[in-house]
Amino acid sequence: MDSNCYVVIYRTTLFYIILLIVFKLMGKKEIGQLTLLDLVVSVLMAEIAAMAIDNLNRPIHEVLLAIGLLGALQFTSAFITLRFKKVREIIDGKPSILIHQGRIDLDEMRRQRYTFDDLMLQLRANNISSIFEVEYAILESNGQLSSFKRDDMSFCPLPIITSGGLEKENLLKIQKTKEWVEEELEKQGIFEIKEVYYAAYDGKELHFLTRESLNMKEKKRH
Repeated sequence: MDSNCYVVIYRTTLFYIILLIVFKLMGKKEIGQLTLLDLVVSVLMAEIAAMAIDNLNRPIHEVLLAIGLLGALQFTSAFITLRFKKVREIIDGKPSILIHQGRIDLDEMRRQRYTFDDLMLQLRANNISSIFEVEYAILESNGQLSSFKRDDMSFCPLPIITSGGLEKENLLKIQKTKEWVEEELEKQGIFEIKEVYYAAYDGKELHFLTRESLNMKEKKRH
């Protein structure tokens, strides 16, 4: 067997193990759950490894440096998006409500460059044959469509607070104001919106999780 074959086998095995470790460290996500940044980094890493296997003259340490740098950039961006909601919305995008109370939002579909055929395709994938069956449809930031049938609920619980920030667009949809949210929180002894990590309105009342309650649960686990 040619000596180059052994080098190819060695490099292929090495980069397979390295990429497996790096992707494992990037987190447990299915292909459909990858964000745009996750996908770009994954493709770049795979392309760099493929080029290194094809070009045996390229030093391994240069390839490892490139893969390591991409991994570090990915970890850094993941940390920043986790901490800062605005940055997360810019990088990962925000969920978009395409159907609200049975009505299609054509303006939002145009903004997302989402066609009616795309909508029907994903509805059929969710075992929905007719658009008239749908009360709410939400296009998630990863491109998947979450749909809720009319028979399932009379009101879709919309997120009002996420990561301590107010979702103003959803407030408009339920015809509520920031002052109303503050009043509802004050009834429960919460005096600042930023104390709440997540809150949703189900048509009757506001349900929420505070940062303090989540921290207490995390401490109990440890």
